[in-house]
Amino acid sequence: MICLFCKKDSTNSKSVEHIIPESLGNKEHILPKGIVCDKCNQYFAIKLEKPLLEKPYFKNVRSRNMVESKKNNIPLGDAFVFGKKIDKVQFGFEDGSNFIVFEKEETLSRVLSKRKGSFIIQMNDEPEKDDLIVSRFLAKCALEFLITYIKDDFWLDEIINKKELDLLRNYARYGSGKFWKYNQRRIYKEEDRFTDHINHPEPYEILHEIEFLYLECQVMYFVIVIFGIEYVINLGGSELELYHDWLKNNNNISPVRRPSEKIIKRKL
Repeated sequence: MICLFCKKDSTNSKSVEHIIPESLGNKEHILPKGIVCDKCNQYFAIKLEKPLLEKPYFKNVRSRNMVESKKNNIPLGDAFVFGKKIDKVQFGFEDGSNFIVFEKEETLSRVLSKRKGSFIIQMNDEPEKDDLIVSRFLAKCALEFLITYIKDDFWLDEIINKKELDLLRNYARYGSGKFWKYNQRRIYKEEDRFTDHINHPEPYEILHEIEFLYLECQVMYFVIVIFGIEYVINLGGSELELYHDWLKNNNNISPVRRPSEKIIKRKL
């Protein structure tokens, strides 16, 4: 067996690759042992996924949605105490209860002495755009999700050996080449709930959605939605114009959306 990224022998690799990190709520999108070798798996965990999860937006969205890490921990969120001074604190959730971590003892003493206080929770609604870590993470996910569409060993070998994918492959694994453009936009709110009268009539939430958009001109885009934010990357080159044209011709509706799926309108 050959690794998808470094193309070295991965027959004895023991780790499974989570295409989306467990710390973003992924329990099902997993590749079998050997598709990604142990060395590449470890590299992605340390050099891509860890920096991604530590970015303010991803840390914040995981905290406010109480998404556990693979060690069953929910990251602390940032907040501020207002008074004569503005002090930073952190908040968290454990065993069904909220708690606050005070960085300074004087802040705790001030709040306790007044027996009240105003807290403002920091909200990061969207990651910074044109981010190198996000771009390389999307490149990794695109190639790994492509593997999940494979039905036999012939097509697996085809993807591993396909030279047209080497630029994206090396960009994800080694960071080589110029910055790979991606499109980012919010298509629904992270707290939105959905219903689908054909596939799922009961209300449900969505953590992740994935689709490939293959155009007649043989250009393929990888589309992934995480917490309501859609990210799109071209598998063949750093180009997005054709995707923007496709959106204009399709009323800006994301390729992941099903006609039967509707957002549940919230009562005001």
